[in-house]
Amino acid sequence: MIRWLAILACALTVCITASSAFIRHSQPGPGRAESPTAASLARPPPAGQPAVRSDAPPAAQPAAQPRAVEPGVRTARALHRVSAMLVGIFVLLLAVFGWSSMRSRVALAIALADTVFLAWLGRFTPHQVPLVTLANLVGGIALAAAFAWIAASLRTPARAGAPAPVPSPGADLRIGAATIAPAFAALALLAVAAWIGTMIGAHDAIGACEGARCAGSMRLDVGTLDALRPAAPIDAAAARGLHWLHRLVAAAFAPAALVVAPRARRSGASRVAILLAVLLVAPIAAGVDTTIGVWPLATATLHNALATLLAVALAATAARAA
Repeated sequence: MIRWLAILACALTVCITASSAFIRHSQPGPGRAESPTAASLARPPPAGQPAVRSDAPPAAQPAAQPRAVEPGVRTARALHRVSAMLVGIFVLLLAVFGWSSMRSRVALAIALADTVFLAWLGRFTPHQVPLVTLANLVGGIALAAAFAWIAASLRTPARAGAPAPVPSPGADLRIGAATIAPAFAALALLAVAAWIGTMIGAHDAIGACEGARCAGSMRLDVGTLDALRPAAPIDAAAARGLHWLHRLVAAAFAPAALVVAPRARRSGASRVAILLAVLLVAPIAAGVDTTIGVWPLATATLHNALATLLAVALAATAARAA
């Protein structure tokens, strides 16, 4: 029962991150008052053409027209609220009924603290400072990973009649260390990629690339990575710089995750290893589709959900190895 509570809480946390992404990308971007999809996923002005900033005088900004909340956003908000409420209930049940027998109490303590933190942070969401969005995103990914660790650490007992494994403490320690280290390295790189991705969205730069190659002038403005600066549109060259930095981090993440997959099979997590390999390809496709703008809102939401599932697979693999 405890294991299934953790699995359900993990699945609901993935729903929370996906619905949050949908709501976030449906809102007008900084200094804009357009339709939801176009506002968050519009392309920045060409190089050399100034963008309208949120701190510009009122005469320089287009008049904001009040608009009704669209049905999709209302549904996402309802799903977000119900999922968050259930996750809060499940984590309390895990703490009350599973603490004494829990082998991964650190993961449960992290889940408890993270749930309280995200509930408190919800009072300030949405916010003009990207750090709030970043904390919501990384906190949600960490919460899903904690639930995955708890569920994976509660292994299903071997079937009756199955041959008992030969104890080999030395080999187990070697496999565990060789799996956990790259898994945590991959999780750290995933957090960095989430940070850069958040800044791309905060600066209204998701549609900065005209195609999958993201060709054109490019420069890296360190200031665009500052999560404490209020969100504001940036020029096309700086936007493409963020895209390329995001891709470089993703390119570093892939080998670390690929190292984990075969070792996961040796530690008895074959299904998780296959899932991890599949999940490495899917976010790339979703990210490219979001960049070129075929189904931008759907794929931007999917991109966030797949990133959370990657963290879930990595955490489950590390838990099995441990």
